[in-house]
Amino acid sequence: MTQSASEPTTQLFDPLSHLPNGALENPYPLLAGTRNGAPIVWSPKGNQWLVVRYEEANSILRNNSFGKRLDKWKHPKFFMRQAARIFRRGGSSSILLQDPPDHTRVRGLVNSAFTPRVVRGLEDHITEISNKLIGNMMNKTRFDLIEDFAFPLPVTVIAGLLGVPVEDQDRFKHWSRKITLGLAVSGNPLRLVHSFFAIEGLRKYLSKTIEGKREHPGADLISSLLAVQSADHQHLSQEELLANAILILIAGHETTTNLIANGVMALINHPEQKQMIMEDPNLFGLAVEEILRFDPAVQIVRRLANEAVDIGGAHIRPNDGITILIGACNRDPLVFRDPDVFDIKRENNNRHLTFGAGIHFCLGAELARTEARIALKQLFERMPNITMNEARVKYKGPFGLRGPEQLMIDSRH
Repeated sequence: MTQSASEPTTQLFDPLSHLPNGALENPYPLLAGTRNGAPIVWSPKGNQWLVVRYEEANSILRNNSFGKRLDKWKHPKFFMRQAARIFRRGGSSSILLQDPPDHTRVRGLVNSAFTPRVVRGLEDHITEISNKLIGNMMNKTRFDLIEDFAFPLPVTVIAGLLGVPVEDQDRFKHWSRKITLGLAVSGNPLRLVHSFFAIEGLRKYLSKTIEGKREHPGADLISSLLAVQSADHQHLSQEELLANAILILIAGHETTTNLIANGVMALINHPEQKQMIMEDPNLFGLAVEEILRFDPAVQIVRRLANEAVDIGGAHIRPNDGITILIGACNRDPLVFRDPDVFDIKRENNNRHLTFGAGIHFCLGAELARTEARIALKQLFERMPNITMNEARVKYKGPFGLRGPEQLMIDSRH
């Protein structure tokens, strides 16, 4: 499967207003066509600015003139406005949609579970889970990598960190899928209803878990946050605790599942790169960075202008919506040489914007990198001859969360 963007023409591709056929499978020619114009372009149908060049995107992400209170912006499509309301239900108390000073306060409390020291302490646990899952796959000649490996690994890790039963992972997967499908461009009314009930189901589940931890705390993140809350309620409200538990549970497995799957596809489709890391396992860390750049699991990052700003030739007004197209920025030829080439030895591949930048840099970046590095290393060392069973892979959507719906793999021992 080639994901290139050769000979693009200038065009406007707004994935939040319309997805042409094939956009989920390979958005990169469309993104390159948009990038051929100005670094920041106005989308009339989307009522927003699209950022398609690296330097401007990096500047916006690091500039506190652009915030996360997207409730002040309205999507022009009615059903998408409803989707936004559903997604924001309680979510405005999560660090994903907060600005300072609330963001600074809450992130400082949650960050304790994701420090490099904590993540390093999880490496043996991640390796153990990976090897167990791979052992099960080795008994099969064909398997779905998502179902058997890329999903259960991160959901087991994040459930353990939060202190929720990993045995409920099928419920997490169901809720997560319904919630994310509600964000699709179509704004399908039935999907919105399912998304609403999924959010309600997950809120009730985690609310019950939180109350259980209040009575019987453990060595987990929810218990730690409850201890802070007990000491000083002003440091963390009940709604903030719940909203961030939901965010961590969903984001902690959804994006890493996609990262692992996208990584396996990239290495299978580029056997010379795969051979390179098999001969030198120290390159697995670089491989993860190039996977994050080349085919990011997160394709969009959104901001709202808090004030008037002139940047990239655009005059952005207060309360204008801004969507950064990560896939376009990560392949900006002004920053990355031969950007459509998958090259794990790329000199500056870790300059990608997949985890964002600035104060909202992804909290779980180090954990995601570690899980992907260990997962890919264990998988290709123990099962070096795996191949993809299908020439065409179906992507699940929505556009902003890029990953295959399933990934059928053939194994030759």
